[in-house]
Amino acid sequence: MFFTKIEKLANRIANGNLPGKEAQIRMVSDRFKDRYFELQPNAQTREGAVLILLYPEKDTLGLPLILRPQNEKGVHSGQVAFPGGKKEKTDQNFIQTALREAQEEVCLNTNDVKILGQISPLFVFASNFMVYPTVAYTEKKPCLQANPAEVAEIFFTDIDTLKHPATIKKTLISTPQYTFEAPYFDIAGKVVWGATAMMLSELLAIME
Repeated sequence: MFFTKIEKLANRIANGNLPGKEAQIRMVSDRFKDRYFELQPNAQTREGAVLILLYPEKDTLGLPLILRPQNEKGVHSGQVAFPGGKKEKTDQNFIQTALREAQEEVCLNTNDVKILGQISPLFVFASNFMVYPTVAYTEKKPCLQANPAEVAEIFFTDIDTLKHPATIKKTLISTPQYTFEAPYFDIAGKVVWGATAMMLSELLAIME
């Protein structure tokens, strides 16, 4: 069953007809929905990549998420994310960026990883980053260890949990610029919102 789901996902990614903004916008606050995608990259925009890593978990697909350390650096401190980061000059492509960052942040053994493809890039205006998500899988649950300099906690969820209507809730989000109500995935009491939630929303739409 695992490989059937993986093959189906790979085929949908490969055909290039991704839901993109239509799925991403579902996890955007109503306050910003009408203009979220009007914001565009600029000369100062940096590029990066994240890794969405799937593995067999009972009758569904599991995936890890990380909690960024709470500090005064960066607009995403203390938030839930996928392993990932800025593309370096030595990275040949965004897939290599995603793998390298996952290795550095959660000690992922990249020899066990098989790439499925990339889903829609997302411009994260809060940090002025264009993010390229890579979807991959391992044949068993990965053994991960947090790099404390970059990751406060590693935790796991699964596709069935993310799909359950009770998982998606709304809460007040406070940033240095705004306070607003936003949708989020409630994963074991953790608030998964923003760009990570938008990428998860597209992944779920592809798997429908």
